[in-house]
Amino acid sequence: MKGYLGLALTLLLCLDLNLIAPVAGDPSLCGLNGCQAIELAKRYTEHTMAKMMRTIKPDALEEVFANMKKLESLVRDVQDLERDVMSLFQPVWPVNGSPARWSMCAEGPCSCMMETQTVSCWRLELQYHVPRKQQIPMDTKILDLSMNRLQFLHKDSFIKLTELQELDLSENSLELMPNSIFYDLENMRHLKLHKNQLLYLSGDLFQDTGALRTIDISFNILENLPETLFKKLHSLYFLNLAYNAITEIPASIFHDLESLEDLDLSVNKIKELPRHAFGNLKVLKRLKLEENELTRLPYGIFDQVTSLQELYLQNNKIETLPMGVFAFLGNLTFLDLTSNQIQVIDYKDFIALRNLRSLFLGQNFITSIKNKTFVGTPNLAKLYLFSNKIESVELAAFSGLNSLSWLLLNNNLLRVLPREIFKRTPSLLRLQIDSNKFMKLPEGILDELKVVEQVKLSMNPWHCDCFILYLTRWLHRNPDKIWDRQPKCRGPGDLGGKPVIDMTFNSVCDGQWASMTKIQGRV
Repeated sequence: MKGYLGLALTLLLCLDLNLIAPVAGDPSLCGLNGCQAIELAKRYTEHTMAKMMRTIKPDALEEVFANMKKLESLVRDVQDLERDVMSLFQPVWPVNGSPARWSMCAEGPCSCMMETQTVSCWRLELQYHVPRKQQIPMDTKILDLSMNRLQFLHKDSFIKLTELQELDLSENSLELMPNSIFYDLENMRHLKLHKNQLLYLSGDLFQDTGALRTIDISFNILENLPETLFKKLHSLYFLNLAYNAITEIPASIFHDLESLEDLDLSVNKIKELPRHAFGNLKVLKRLKLEENELTRLPYGIFDQVTSLQELYLQNNKIETLPMGVFAFLGNLTFLDLTSNQIQVIDYKDFIALRNLRSLFLGQNFITSIKNKTFVGTPNLAKLYLFSNKIESVELAAFSGLNSLSWLLLNNNLLRVLPREIFKRTPSLLRLQIDSNKFMKLPEGILDELKVVEQVKLSMNPWHCDCFILYLTRWLHRNPDKIWDRQPKCRGPGDLGGKPVIDMTFNSVCDGQWASMTKIQGRV
């Protein structure tokens, strides 16, 4: 073990002291070839593991597991060293400052456009290095290396490109970004690193790129983020970290991002959020946290992001909403809580959302909608409550929703609605109450829908006795408003499967003594 550590430390020391000189014909690394050093370290690791397994004793399992963890850490260190060494051996293209720099640039395999100061090496099947014979003008502003197969880049790949503003490294196979690779890019504003194989980023990677406006690191395999990663990026307004494997967010990682407007943390494995994670994001307008593993929202988590307009929390495991969690989000227009595990909602959850336009609460476990639940959202236009377990909706549940145009209550367990419930939604254009357990509707309930354009009533067990005639008459008066398909009778008897719109007095009332005497019909 000590021999391996000594080898690893020696290799690290050489890297730190810049003793590596990867020139043609001299691949030495402190007297030892870098690749040989890595291979030696790998073999020693394998030998140690095999020896450990041979000497294992039943009463020493805990110690063995502890040693295995240490060994796994050492293996990762070796892999990191391998990536470091590989990056150091990559060639660096020449940066040209001569008057003929753009004409010389055009002689290489990349596309060079002097008018826009753009160099594009897009889709050149580059695998191990940048083009060896490519000249890069010193005043290049846009450099595109996307859609290649690059695995490593030399730490000096972009040295002297002080005027570079946009760098696209997306859709490669990059595993490592050397610490100082962006050292000279003091004017870089837009950086694309998405769709690579980045497992981690060093905490000082962006220390010299204070002009950055946008960073896209989505679709990588990042598990952890150093707390200092985004330090001093005061001008950054877009940050995309979606589609990684991030498990936790360091408490102060975003504190310097005072200009950030768009933060995407979706499709990761985040289980907890620090209470003050977004504390300094005063101008944040969009926050995406969907498809993580959040089970709760810390009290006060959104208190400081008062400019927030869009909040995406769908596809998590949130069970309850802390009191006042959205209390300071008066500018919020869009809130998505679809596919969580929320069971109860009430007016205190949404009391301050005066500008909210769209509220998604579908695919939760909500069982009832109480009076005045949405009284704090007077501008709400779309309310999605589909696929819950709603059994009851109180008369004043939608009180104050004068602007509501879409109401989706489909795929619930509703059997009845209060007769005058839609008096409080005069602007309703689209109503879905399909896929519930409705057998009948109260007389006159749909007459309150003065401007409705689409109503979905199908997939309910409509009981076609005398009481169904109100719905039949409404369907005849509004044939163009039935959306998707006509509702059908579930019964009784041979009426099952027939369209409700075809029911007549003779077919459902004449001789139907059970309905006439108000005995509940059979389904």
